[in-house]
Amino acid sequence: MIRPAGDIKATLARCVLFRSLPSAALAPLVDRAKALNVRRGARIYDAGERCPGVFIVVTGRVMLSVGAGATDNKVIDLTGPGGHFGLAAAILDATQNVAADALVDSLLIMVPRAALLDCAGEHPQLGLQVATALSRGIVNLTEDIEAYSLHSGRQRVANYLLRIAAANAARAHPFALPAKKSIIASRLGLTPEYFSRMLHDLIVTGAILVEGRQITILDPALLRGGTPAASIAA
Repeated sequence: MIRPAGDIKATLARCVLFRSLPSAALAPLVDRAKALNVRRGARIYDAGERCPGVFIVVTGRVMLSVGAGATDNKVIDLTGPGGHFGLAAAILDATQNVAADALVDSLLIMVPRAALLDCAGEHPQLGLQVATALSRGIVNLTEDIEAYSLHSGRQRVANYLLRIAAANAARAHPFALPAKKSIIASRLGLTPEYFSRMLHDLIVTGAILVEGRQITILDPALLRGGTPAASIAA
């Protein structure tokens, strides 16, 4: 649990948004930041609420979704430790168009909008990091649109597994899915049944091994839909 100012400062210094700032520049942010302990299943904010600032995930995992309820919502992002959310709405001083829920007990730090803008005004490198983060969000959105429009369900599942493995530096080692299969299916624009069927097909082909939520990529080339590695070696 983060309480001392030193803990918040160390956490902000590790966050990609703030790591370029000199230590002295972090002090005003630390003074105005808030640590939030959020229990599993709790809603952090609803769609339509004004965003008070940018949220940084210290521990846990947060789901961002759009939709009217639990049965007809669409997951648009899963944010884990080191990640952040709410930046665009905070910068625009706008209402959120997504809801944020804690998938597990989570520790967050919220940096208020005014503190963020004050610091960016004094330190151009923070402004550049904010612009970079917002630009990365646009690139990710474009990639999502491309995947939903042009990629098969199998390609979406394969690319997602490869991306998660790369993020966890777990190419040939087991890694855990970041959420329940139904949530990941929604993130990929698939039904839970189709997602499970694709996992089964990838197991049968020898591309992956699945044990509960633990996934091991056995053959990256085969997972991508190419020639099995054993055939290439032969």
